[in-house]
Amino acid sequence: MPSLRRQDGLIRFGKDNTSQSGEDGIISRLFSLIDDSSGPRWCVDVGAWDGKHLSNTYSLLHHPTEKWSGLLIEADAEKFNDLCNLYKDTDICCIQAMVSCIPSSTLSLSNLLKRSAPNEFPQFFDFLCIDVDGTDYWLMHDVLHNSSYRAKVIVVEFNPTMPHDLIYIQPRNDKIRNGSSISAVVELAEKFNYQLVETTCYNAFFVDNELYHKYVEQDIPFEPTITNLHEITMGTSIYQLYDGTLKLHGCKKLLWHRLPIREDEIQVLKHNVDRLFPFAPGECETSIQQIQQNTKEDLTIFQDISVDISSYCEGGYQSDESKRQCADALLSQLQSDGFALIRGTGISQSVCSNALSWTHKFLQDAPEAVRRSTLTKDRARRGYAPQNTENFASLIGDNEPNDLVRKFRIGLETGDNFSLTQPNAWPTNESWGEESATRFQKAIQEYYDAVCLVAHAALQAICDGLNIEDVNTSSSHNHTSILTLLGYRKGSRHQGKHKRPLVAAHSDVGAITVLLFDAGGCATLQRSDGHGGWIDVNLPQYVPNDPIFVINVGDCLSDIAGNGESLFTALTLLF
Repeated sequence: MPSLRRQDGLIRFGKDNTSQSGEDGIISRLFSLIDDSSGPRWCVDVGAWDGKHLSNTYSLLHHPTEKWSGLLIEADAEKFNDLCNLYKDTDICCIQAMVSCIPSSTLSLSNLLKRSAPNEFPQFFDFLCIDVDGTDYWLMHDVLHNSSYRAKVIVVEFNPTMPHDLIYIQPRNDKIRNGSSISAVVELAEKFNYQLVETTCYNAFFVDNELYHKYVEQDIPFEPTITNLHEITMGTSIYQLYDGTLKLHGCKKLLWHRLPIREDEIQVLKHNVDRLFPFAPGECETSIQQIQQNTKEDLTIFQDISVDISSYCEGGYQSDESKRQCADALLSQLQSDGFALIRGTGISQSVCSNALSWTHKFLQDAPEAVRRSTLTKDRARRGYAPQNTENFASLIGDNEPNDLVRKFRIGLETGDNFSLTQPNAWPTNESWGEESATRFQKAIQEYYDAVCLVAHAALQAICDGLNIEDVNTSSSHNHTSILTLLGYRKGSRHQGKHKRPLVAAHSDVGAITVLLFDAGGCATLQRSDGHGGWIDVNLPQYVPNDPIFVINVGDCLSDIAGNGESLFTALTLLF
């Protein structure tokens, strides 16, 4: 749809000296038109920051020919100190305050003006700028409702993601940072005889009606409405498909958090099996039931072919016969398929799902600075390894490109100097925020603690199947486990006719590897067929109540295959 935003209004004068989106030029043009002042002009800047960075008043207060004075209000102590230093040799009044939107507060804007404005400050002053990232609407409301002060020109910030037909006013609460819609701000201004004359991305410009008709109207060759003066470039729209799938249009990231908005995380119907058009002709209801039944049958198949290792995981005294059956079944599947599926581990679905969710948030959604806060140089490669920095293909002597996979590792910590038990490197509170950093560490550590027990139980079952000595030992160094989180992303070498794998064929390291799959659409797991080809490893598409894991014995136990060849080599390919 073509934009209705007009470019021949005041925006044509837009330019930046210290402002963000052309505000300096628009403000300069307005005051060149409004020629009604014989004395010094006055401005009030709420949220003045350091007085210069992205400032809408710096150019006025440093005007080469016009005399401006003002009240500059800033809450942040460090920025306020910079502000005071900037104007220490002037008559500019700097006020440190967190301006309240509550009218009864002594820190409301109307009360601050009444209490702090110098005697020469006029009731009808020149310029009011409000930019506090949240309660802007209510600060403007407070001045207009609860004081006799009026500004000739007002610039106020609005939330640029909200549609034009939405009147949204954030709660009147100093602790909430939502922002309000441009329509709400315009509605408020019009009640007090102000005319919208221009907008930039974040700011709306208003002029007192009388001054507008006398000085400004002739400079705008069209009716100054929201539609003519503003285009939403940061909006996010949701639309629905007939089957219940929700789709995003427009901006697909959280602008102020710099995180992507993922369609799979906003779905009301979480699983594809539930997404069908309920009013389709014929046997729609039967079709839904059939698909749900097929899903149950698929899960039943995985349960049937997976090995129940609960006899090794439940603890206590289990019968030798139940353990023997488990060990034989596990060994048989490893010998025939290269991989084995296991269940009955005792790990809950929530622990697995939580670990997968936080793995995705860390490897895919978080800013790169969060991941790089965990970079280490220890021999155990704890922490983060960016893509294109490791090459597992080299373990079998292949000369292949580095892996297009982000990796994060943790392991056992003992507090000694052993190279494989070095301290783990977790994301810092400073890089990711305390809540995310804490929840990530808790989710991954909880999963690690649980899956280590499962890995040890599976290894014991394999040893029992091979009739070799017990793997239990008092030395923790003999069963050190490393947990690796893998994040696969498509790269340029995976496009077109000659696409290549994300990770080349390689040997798994360690005695056994326990894999948990998240059903992502970027990569799949394959194994060698023993004849130069590759076979997909079948995996459940979601984590069931009794999670199913994949066991790979790698080259360390490749003789299980009977021929010593790389039957258990793992390959990750683009779908």
